[in-house]
Amino acid sequence: MLLGQEKNIPEVSPEAKKIAAKAKSSGDEAFKMKEYQMAVDFYTQAIDMNPTDATLLSNRSLCWFKVGQAEQALADAKACRALRPDWPKACYREGAALHLLQKFDEAANAFYEGVILDPENQELVTAFREAVEAGRKFHGTAKNNS
Repeated sequence: MLLGQEKNIPEVSPEAKKIAAKAKSSGDEAFKMKEYQMAVDFYTQAIDMNPTDATLLSNRSLCWFKVGQAEQALADAKACRALRPDWPKACYREGAALHLLQKFDEAANAFYEGVILDPENQELVTAFREAVEAGRKFHGTAKNNS
């Protein structure tokens, strides 16, 4: 069995990677200009050329999040985590999408998995605490409700 075939990850040609990198660069520029839908389109083009690049899925997940499309953000975050399960940022993307969907327990779990991977990451630690607190409020178990 050849390396990379264990997970049925397709082989990406150097030409496809070059096209994907160009589309990613355009997506990055659109993102900087807060043109999130345009960025989604560029990242989608890049993903079509290089579906093995978890960074592209992470970036598109963030764009979906910015335009309030939580289901799409979550789908990309899950695909990103499937490609790079040990990447704390992938955990963060999944947690953020779940939080937007008000699935606070699942969001807290995703953030916690990120904290386990990178205990020094304050953004993940804070997001975990916020998800836990939001879950308590959502379920009516916050301290000030007792």
